[in-house]
Amino acid sequence: MMKSLSLQLAKEGITVNNVAPGVVYTDRNVEALSDPEYAKKVTDSIPVGFYGEPEDCAGIVSLLCSEEGRYITGQSIYVDGGKSIQ
Repeated sequence: MMKSLSLQLAKEGITVNNVAPGVVYTDRNVEALSDPEYAKKVTDSIPVGFYGEPEDCAGIVSLLCSEEGRYITGQSIYVDGGKSIQ
């Protein structure tokens, strides 16, 4: 969908991208990550060795929404501590 929309809207000066976060510590998963055994299993599966914080996604979102990101369209950008490269 993102690639199709990016092609359809490019002539209008609209960029469409996808930010794909990995494990990010939020209210949604605080209970699951409070289990030390599960948290270790999760962090062991992430190359950087820790899960992200919401702020870790904010920079790329800011870039994509700014003039500096105007030439980026049709992309999926993984913010996942390297998990997607395994």
